[in-house]
Amino acid sequence: MQDEQPSSAGHSSRRQFLVQGTALAAATVAAPHAFAADDVIKIGYLTHRTGPFAPFAEADSFILDNAAKALSGGLSIGGKRYRVEFIAKDDQSNPDRQSNLAAELINKDGVDLMLGQATIGPGIAQQCEINGVPCITTMSPWQAWMFPMKGDPAKGFKNVFHFFWGIDDIANVYLDIWKDLKLPKVIGSAFENTLPGNAMGDLKMGMPAMFAKAGYKIVDIGKFAPGSNDFSAQIQAFKKEGAEIVTGLFAPPEWASFVKQSAQMGYKPKVMTIAKALLFPGGVQALGKSAHGMSTEIWWSPAYPFKSSLTGQTARQLADAYTAATQKEWTQPIGVMHALVEAGIAALKASGDPKNPQKVADAIRNMKQDTVIGRLDFSDSGIRNVSKMRVVGGQWIVDEKGKLDIVVTHNGTAPEIPVQRKFVLLGA
Repeated sequence: MQDEQPSSAGHSSRRQFLVQGTALAAATVAAPHAFAADDVIKIGYLTHRTGPFAPFAEADSFILDNAAKALSGGLSIGGKRYRVEFIAKDDQSNPDRQSNLAAELINKDGVDLMLGQATIGPGIAQQCEINGVPCITTMSPWQAWMFPMKGDPAKGFKNVFHFFWGIDDIANVYLDIWKDLKLPKVIGSAFENTLPGNAMGDLKMGMPAMFAKAGYKIVDIGKFAPGSNDFSAQIQAFKKEGAEIVTGLFAPPEWASFVKQSAQMGYKPKVMTIAKALLFPGGVQALGKSAHGMSTEIWWSPAYPFKSSLTGQTARQLADAYTAATQKEWTQPIGVMHALVEAGIAALKASGDPKNPQKVADAIRNMKQDTVIGRLDFSDSGIRNVSKMRVVGGQWIVDEKGKLDIVVTHNGTAPEIPVQRKFVLLGA
C-alpha cells in the first residue's frame, strides 16, 4: 500500500488522483514552465489518515486539492517564483510511526516546512526541533503538545510551533454554557486515561480544578481505560451525589455505552457537555434522538464570520465546497486543517526565503494571520511558540427526520462569533 501522497501546485494544467486502498496518491502533469530543484518548496503533511484518529484527517484530500488549486500559479517570494509540493503521509494513528515518518520526510524527502496533527503526541515537533526544520502542528491542547517536550511557555522552542485551544479555554466554554442554568452545582466528571484525558481531567491542574474554583462540587471516581464499555460505577456515583451535569472526555463508542447504561439505570442528567465524542456527526448519529441537546465545544463551524487567506472562501463556502466534493457533512477539523495550510503558506511568503529554515521559523514566530478559523497570533499569545484559537459553546439539534446539526449557543469566550440558537436542557 502506498501511503505517500505528493500533491504539487505549480503551472500545472491538470492533476490526476489515484486511490490505492486507504491512501491517496496524487501526481502532477509536467508544468509548461520547468522549475529547478531549488525552485520547489516541499511541505511535509503528516496526519492520521487511518486508525482510530482517522476522523480528524477525513478532509485531507479535499484540503490539499483546495490548496493545490489556489497555488496553481506557484508562490512568488523574494522576487522568485516557487512551485509548492505537498508530501502527505499517513501515520496510521501510531506515535512511533508518526515519529519515524517525520524523520523520513526530513532526511529523505528534504521538506522545507512540516505541517501535521499532534492528536497522538508531539512526535512530529520533536523530530523537527532536533533537525532544525520549521514546523506547525495543531489538533491537540497546547499543554499536551508543549509539556511532554519539556517546554516552558515563557521560553518556547527554536523551530516548532502549535496552534489550538488550551485546557483552560475549554473549561471556560463549559462554564459559559452552564453559567445561567438553575441546577445544583454538582458535576459528574469522567475522563479517559489517555494523554489528552489525563491533561484535561487532572483534578488539580485540569478542567475539574477550574470547575471547582467556580464553585462546583466535582464527583470523579478516577480515569477510565480507553475502550471501556462499563460505566455503571460512574453512573452510580453521579446518581448518588445528584449530579445534573455530566462532563468529560470520551471516544464515541465509550460515550454511546455511557448513554445507554444511564438510560438503563434511570440516570437522566439535564446537561451532558462532552469533549471528543460529540465532535463528529458520525459518532453523534449513533446516539439517535438521545443526542438532541447534548453540548460540546465548537472549534469551527460554517457560522464563523471568517474567510480563508488562501482561497478567499468564507467558512460557509468552505463547508459547502467540502460537501459538494465529498457528499459528506462538514466537520470541525476541516476549518482547523485548512487554517494549518494557510499558516504554512503565510509563513513561507513572509520569510523572504523559503529555503532558509531560520527565516521561515522566525516568520511563524512573528505571525499574525487571519484565517478561516479567525486570527492566528504566535507573536502575542502570552505562550511562546503557541497561538490560541477561538472556541465557543454549542449544542446538537436532532430534527424530526433525524437530521443532525450543531449550533452555537454560547459565545462569551468569542463574542465576534454569532449565537445561532438558545440553549435547551436535555429532555426539554
